[in-house]
Amino acid sequence: MKTKFNLIVVAILLLVLFSDSSYSQTEGFNVKTPIQKIADLTTEFLKNIVDESKKNPKESIPEDLVCSSECFLIIPEIDIVQSRGDFTGTGLMSCRAPNSKKFTEPLYYKINNLKSFGESGGGLVILATNKTGMKAILGDNVHLNSDNISAGPIGTIGDNKLQSFVAYAKYTDQSFLGTDLSGSLLEYSSRDTFNAYQGTIVPIEILVSPQDVPPVLRKFDSLLLKWSEDCK
Repeated sequence: MKTKFNLIVVAILLLVLFSDSSYSQTEGFNVKTPIQKIADLTTEFLKNIVDESKKNPKESIPEDLVCSSECFLIIPEIDIVQSRGDFTGTGLMSCRAPNSKKFTEPLYYKINNLKSFGESGGGLVILATNKTGMKAILGDNVHLNSDNISAGPIGTIGDNKLQSFVAYAKYTDQSFLGTDLSGSLLEYSSRDTFNAYQGTIVPIEILVSPQDVPPVLRKFDSLLLKWSEDCK
């Protein structure tokens, strides 16, 4: 009788063990890591931007600005920091590769200390319009102010004065709007980038030492190529 009882106990323990293992494995496949979630959201946000630019160019970021900009930072979601009352968000950034029509491997960047953002959700597009902006964002944290950032123009650039950075907000189901991000801070998210590449990457070095891009990030650069495919 005791032997039979022991066998029943062992059987129950084995059942629980394998059930937990199966559940954990299944759950692991369904749950995205933070870097995967950011990459997927950013790619989806950028895809919508690129699609809209083809359908409604007059209501999109000017093509000549897209063609001349050096770096593209896409932040798909902006969230409030409840403890401080300001806003933050993390996305991906790529720059034009030297002497090539290709883009550098995407890196994770974030915006902090953003004083306000529309309550209807949405994200940001920040362009480094020249080599000065590219060197700044790849070299160190960038404090945005009226001397280095302007609200992005819609339609044609014309005589609009452009700083080293221009910014656009795109709220849910609304058109682009040029926005002034003065007072906020652009930061390299080294931890997210490390987790994605499984190694340390110094931003400025991507211009001279290309890295293998993880599969989760490859679609981002392909969308940037599509966005700029009509550039001469």
